[in-house]
Amino acid sequence: MKTINVSIITVNYNNAKLTLDFVKSLIMYFPSAFSYEVIVIDNASTETLSLNLKEELNSLDHPIVFYKSNQNLGFGGGNMLGNQLAVGQYLAFINNDVIITEDCFTPLIQFLEANTDVGVCSPQQLNIENKPVIGFDYFQGFRKELFGRSFIEKFVKNHPKRKELPYTKPFEVPAIQGCFMFFNAEKFAEIGGFDTNLFLYFEEFDLCYRLKHKGYKSVLVPTSCFKHLVSATIRPNPLIKQELMISRLYTYKKHYPYIKYKLLQCIILIKLSIETLFNKRKAKLFWIVFQGAPLKYSLKQLQKLNLK
Repeated sequence: MKTINVSIITVNYNNAKLTLDFVKSLIMYFPSAFSYEVIVIDNASTETLSLNLKEELNSLDHPIVFYKSNQNLGFGGGNMLGNQLAVGQYLAFINNDVIITEDCFTPLIQFLEANTDVGVCSPQQLNIENKPVIGFDYFQGFRKELFGRSFIEKFVKNHPKRKELPYTKPFEVPAIQGCFMFFNAEKFAEIGGFDTNLFLYFEEFDLCYRLKHKGYKSVLVPTSCFKHLVSATIRPNPLIKQELMISRLYTYKKHYPYIKYKLLQCIILIKLSIETLFNKRKAKLFWIVFQGAPLKYSLKQLQKLNLK
């Protein structure tokens, strides 16, 4: 059996055109020095073009592994399904709203080979105008909840600066961007992969936090770039904002001591109570956070089997 160097996994949900554009760009720029497979997981899409996605992918110049789930598994769940099919030494989890514009895989492979203490890395992200944008985030905690990212950026020592663009050399970050995550497959397996309780959001926080506690670094490698169309697959709405909060509280409770989790919950409740005075629609979100944002309110619980 031929050795596969890189397994590239992407998830499609009612955005087949984006997926096709991504895969075409990937085939165009993937380096010939390495072998690769492309795995497309369809999360029970219903749009017409997505229903024909398998046939469209089969017409491309590289064989594609396509699997259609009969239920929307969310971002982490879809990627974990793809991971079950993957055989590569490296795993690249890439959003389908990404466009590959150059060989960004050779630098990542070489970097992980040379730095065995790194668990995950990512190239420099560009926006639609080909300008470099912030490519990492800080872990959530008291400083970020109370004062925001700008406070950490300006006043907290020994933290990388998000806005010092363009980045010029690889550097360790708390959490890389979730739209392009490149792992050594063994290290990804060691931490157990994606937590599928997270339906949307905070996946990179959770993964990088677990890697850190295993002694592995998360690193941004800006020697190559990719273009990100920025959340082209998700339309903001109250349910999406609710899901963001559920994922946020879930990761707090999972990773932090109970007292710290409760204090962070109280900070969020105070902010939401003030917001509710000016926007009554925030009352539902306040009530959900008051209960601890249980997973019963997650969009994951609303997904139905599609057996057609």
